[in-house]
Amino acid sequence: MMISRAQIGQVLKIYRSQAVRSSSKAGSPEDVGAGQDKVVLSASQEDHARVRSIVETIPDIRLDKVEALKKQIEAGKYSVDASEVADKILGRLLADRIK
Repeated sequence: MMISRAQIGQVLKIYRSQAVRSSSKAGSPEDVGAGQDKVVLSASQEDHARVRSIVETIPDIRLDKVEALKKQIEAGKYSVDASEVADKILGRLLADRIK
């Protein structure tokens, strides 16, 4: 799904109008920052180490998939639809240009 700049602008406009309304309703100075967004990252070193050890156990190559494809190729039953490949190439090219 592609999102245009116009759509992003519309969302930001709505977000800003809601922020203005909520800040105008604030009754005391303590409430002024209450509606602001926050990001809280709480990954500890232990969590990081645990995830890293799990990722390291996953093989880089999925041999079951490779073997299945190898058998199809050897049997002459593996085919690629050229139009699907072209669609993916063009889609990626267009997406990269939009960035």
